[in-house]
Amino acid sequence: MIERVLRLYPAAYRQTHGGEIAATYREMTAGEPLSSRLQEGAGLAAHAVRMRMGLGSAAPLARVLARAYPFALAASAAACGLHLLRWYAGLVASPTPWGVQLSTDLRGAWGVLLVSSLVVCAGAASALAGRWRAGVPCTAAGLLSFAVAAVVSGPAFGDPVVTPAAMALAAAVVLACPPDRRLENTAVRWAGPAGAMIALVVVPRAAIDAHAVPWVSTDYGCWPLLVLAATGVVLTWRSGSRGGRELGAMVMASPPLLAGAYTTAWGEATAAVFLAVMVPATTVIAFLAGRLERTGRTLL
Repeated sequence: MIERVLRLYPAAYRQTHGGEIAATYREMTAGEPLSSRLQEGAGLAAHAVRMRMGLGSAAPLARVLARAYPFALAASAAACGLHLLRWYAGLVASPTPWGVQLSTDLRGAWGVLLVSSLVVCAGAASALAGRWRAGVPCTAAGLLSFAVAAVVSGPAFGDPVVTPAAMALAAAVVLACPPDRRLENTAVRWAGPAGAMIALVVVPRAAIDAHAVPWVSTDYGCWPLLVLAATGVVLTWRSGSRGGRELGAMVMASPPLLAGAYTTAWGEATAAVFLAVMVPATTVIAFLAGRLERTGRTLL
């Protein structure tokens, strides 16, 4: 198997490091069960694909992906949390007995969508806590199964084209982050901001569904994007950079929330205009935040 995996590497890299990779793989998997060998082989295959795509740990794009990784996890968990919250609100509001509703909702594509949302939330929480070896595959599998079920279910959990594409893109961002940067960019530095982003997206929506905010009757999908944009501005302010890397990270993390905003705001002209100017406005705000931070440091 290792010979086939080695073919995935670029030729130059394979010639330089192929023997060492094969020897290390055989040493690590000697006497191990098939499941362990397959797991190690899958890890090497993923590394080979990243190398072929120029996503080594030192590559500029890999650095942006490393910054985007925890927030892609957070955006995925927030989006799936909103789906679960909407489903639960409908369950509570319906006069139909819960047992009847559950037996209906857990069948077919709807059941896959609900279970996939739970898997994504659990996987993202695990990965953000630093247990990425289990959390990343769990999150990616949940996102991809959600995408497949969303195609089958039609408009039940979003647009049948935009929503699956967004979930697949989110899975790609999570998987593309180099493994040696995953722990560095979650438990050590960014787990707190990413967790805060999830809470700021989900809790206000829960308050709306519980009618705890009487002056707000619905949600047009703008709030999650606003939280994402504000997160990018805060990161720019903290790092004192020009905001380019932070903006790129937020754009990479945005597909699940953008898909929800697109389907929720469809037909609402004001919300659509707001969504259209969100990313350009974030670019300006992030740049100004970085500039103000640098100016403040210079004065001090």
